[in-house]
Amino acid sequence: MKRILLLGAGGQLGQDLQEVFLTDLGYEVVPVGREELDMERPEMVGHFLKQQSFDVLINCSSYHRTDECEDYPLKSFTVNSIAVAELAKACNRQGRLLFHVSTDYVFSGQKDEPYLEADATGALNIYGISKAAGEQAVAAYHDKYFIFRVSSLFGKAGASGKGGNFVETMIRIAQEGKPISVVADQIMSPTHTLDIARAMKAFLDQDVQAYGTYHCCSTGSCSWYEFAVEILRQAGIPAEVSPVPAANYVTKAKRPAYSVLNNEKLQAVFKMPKWKTALTEYLTRKEYLR
Repeated sequence: MKRILLLGAGGQLGQDLQEVFLTDLGYEVVPVGREELDMERPEMVGHFLKQQSFDVLINCSSYHRTDECEDYPLKSFTVNSIAVAELAKACNRQGRLLFHVSTDYVFSGQKDEPYLEADATGALNIYGISKAAGEQAVAAYHDKYFIFRVSSLFGKAGASGKGGNFVETMIRIAQEGKPISVVADQIMSPTHTLDIARAMKAFLDQDVQAYGTYHCCSTGSCSWYEFAVEILRQAGIPAEVSPVPAANYVTKAKRPAYSVLNNEKLQAVFKMPKWKTALTEYLTRKEYLR
């Protein structure tokens, strides 16, 4: 039996990971909460992991409130970079496999075709810069790792600290009968966290040893506006959605205009579904579709 330590167990991805591994007796998932390991105290990471018996560490924890990160850069780098470096060092010392979750926001958005794993990063905001630094730390201090870059997540548990994910927000606003305006010039790949959890399990089931960085996102891409329209269409909620430019929304953190990830490398291990198919499964799980 493989014993998995799971950081960030309470989030969308963390909860879906627990669900995916729950019925497989070949794995034991041990959720690790902030009260046990506070990533804002990276000096505690090595000591904590030294006391644990585990085969795999999955790090889903991060400080991911993108605009807030602009105001708290020290916290961003402490959680997303420095503590991650300590995770990598500890896993290296103990010879343990590390899965680390990163983001499409490590890229600048200046390309007009999907980003490859080998493309140079060029984040536009503190969150993305701190996550890119975390990736570099993992690669510098450990050899036995998988970095999964993910994109525009939606999961059954909702986004912790963000008041629910984008899907839930669109449905709530539409049900309240309020006008909906959504950015139409930022392009990404909406991804169901359950599919990421399945991909991680596939890597473990197949004992993949081609370590490195993988883009783990739904197949295909759309704008946030197109995503909103499809959410409401599938959910059968009549609403008028207006496309607007990102320039209409002034935010502290800049967002990439194009952050689509090429997932062909990962597809050799696990087939990620098209984003519309992933959305249908999510809406079914949430009982919007019957």
